[in-house]
Amino acid sequence: MTSQEAGRNVILINAAVLSLPRETITLDEAATVFVAGRSVVQMTLAELALPDAHMVLTDFSQSASLSALNATLQAAGGLDRLILAADGEESEAVFSLMCAVLTFRPALRRRRGGRIELILEDGRAVPSLVEFLQRIGGTLDLDGIATELRITERRIVPAVA
Repeated sequence: MTSQEAGRNVILINAAVLSLPRETITLDEAATVFVAGRSVVQMTLAELALPDAHMVLTDFSQSASLSALNATLQAAGGLDRLILAADGEESEAVFSLMCAVLTFRPALRRRRGGRIELILEDGRAVPSLVEFLQRIGGTLDLDGIATELRITERRIVPAVA
């Protein structure tokens, strides 16, 4: 690792992270932030919220799309922090997070001290993610990748009459 790479801090978040309450996550102002998502509307809003971030249209449910994003991150020198959010009630979204963890593991492993933060609203698919993390936890530990899973209560959104 060159001395220039040593001080680098590369963070990848999905667009769903930006819908979380602001105090839920903190991003280092000196970090290089990548925001990935498939909705043009969400990505446009993300660009307004984080004008210095790199926006990458990515469909987390498509392995080719994840592979292309992984190549972009590898070209950036690896990944230090992966922050992903999803609705734990949506099985496809939770499965996509599992695929993302597996896809981006090499980028996180490239520089020791990587970190994965998963933030899910409670729901029926959460136990699957918990089991997945238990099964791969030892491998992540060996790779020097810390993992944090935060499960939040479901937000009740009042119906508009």
